Amino acid sequence: MELKALCMKCRDANNKPTMQVMTEPKVTEKNARFSAKGKCAKCSGNMFKFMSKDDAAKVG
Repeated sequence: MELKALCMKCRDANNKPTMQVMTEPKVTEKNARFSAKGKCAKCSGNMFKFMSKDDAAKVG
C-alpha cells in the first residue's frame, strides 16, 4: 500500500504543504489512536499521519 501524507518541507507556490509519498512508514498505537511516521520520498523530510485501525493494519 502506498501511503501519502503532507510534507512540511515540500511546499507549493502558495507556501502550503503538498501530498507526497511516505517511505519507511512505522505504525504506532497510543491511546487507541494509530499513526505512521516516515520520510518523504522527494526531500527525505520527516512526515507524520494519523490513520484508522484498518489502514494501520494494511500498512504494517
